[in-house]
Amino acid sequence: MEEASNSLIGKTVLNTKGTIIGIIEKSIKDAVSGEIVSVLIKPSKETNLQKYTVTELGEIIFPFASLSSVKDVVIIEETLN
Repeated sequence: MEEASNSLIGKTVLNTKGTIIGIIEKSIKDAVSGEIVSVLIKPSKETNLQKYTVTELGEIIFPFASLSSVKDVVIIEETLN
């Protein structure tokens, strides 16, 4: 699992429409199972942060289950809040 976590860091994140959301900075793991539950994304300058859940530091939080990887990028399934 650590290997999968490390391989995500630095990947570009796109939504399903192909719009760049940002870059994965960190993964958040469940304290008991050690499984990745969320990722923190440094948003691109063009990203509308009002559409997302954002940390105090301005990072976008996405559930790990919403990710699918395609070569060197990660695709996010967005859900409307």
